[in-house]
Amino acid sequence: MLKFENISINHKTEFEKYINESNKLNSISDFNFFFLWNTRNNIQIAFFSNYCIIKGVWGNKTYFYSPSIATIEDFEIIFKELEIFQKGKNFYFAGLSSIIVNTIKCIPNNCSITFDRNASDYIYSTYDLMNLQGKKFHAKKNFVNSFKNHYNYEFIEYDKSYYKEIINLYDNWMKNSEHSVDKQEKVAIELALDNYKELGLKIGLLLIDGKIGAFSVSAISVHNIAQVFFEKANVNYKGIYAMINYLTANTFLNNTEFINREEDMGIEGLRKAKLSYNPTLIYEKYLLECKYE
Repeated sequence: MLKFENISINHKTEFEKYINESNKLNSISDFNFFFLWNTRNNIQIAFFSNYCIIKGVWGNKTYFYSPSIATIEDFEIIFKELEIFQKGKNFYFAGLSSIIVNTIKCIPNNCSITFDRNASDYIYSTYDLMNLQGKKFHAKKNFVNSFKNHYNYEFIEYDKSYYKEIINLYDNWMKNSEHSVDKQEKVAIELALDNYKELGLKIGLLLIDGKIGAFSVSAISVHNIAQVFFEKANVNYKGIYAMINYLTANTFLNNTEFINREEDMGIEGLRKAKLSYNPTLIYEKYLLECKYE
């Protein structure tokens, strides 16, 4: 029987032992993905055999994830454990790769699998984001060059003396956001700021005339894949998003091959922005829904 406990920083090292390399491009293979979004104390973790399973509850829906699945046999073992644990209660098995989904021989009649486009990850070549070469990056390169020519800027690494200024920038960004934002995102950012050293996060601050104009929160996984969790900016500075993206890639993530900038959550503006950076691939994820009630 699976035994779940509330996720904590103390689980990070253990979690990383159970990540299968075949899942390295999947955002659920980074511990921070779950820890930072444990904003309602609604995420738990369990270890058994050679597997790690994450449980999250949002509203009345229960979701499970596992970064340990390498084969269909792994999936079947975990799925059986989840059925036993749930005891006839509905649940979702999320973050499944197309490789696993395409090899499932059969699923129970009460279950269904759907392509989860809104949760699929945008994967970029680090080289591309560092250099912005070629016609497809022409507009981004122009934004970066224009920013360099028009503003007195500096890019530095975060320390806690900038805490309040970052939160103020976020609050102002939130007021002016053109799309709906999860109100718990601020809590997630505060968790990042409070625990960045223990989590191995890189927080970059783009200062303009000595004041924060933008910040990014990223990390590099045990399989050397970069992941960007947050990126916020004052849009009154033209080209600032292109600049914080460019500086983060060149300063913190330059020794990686790929950068995962996570999903777009189905937000049209965010999808357009992520596609504009010409992803190398969109890492497709699938959702298994099991209904018993």
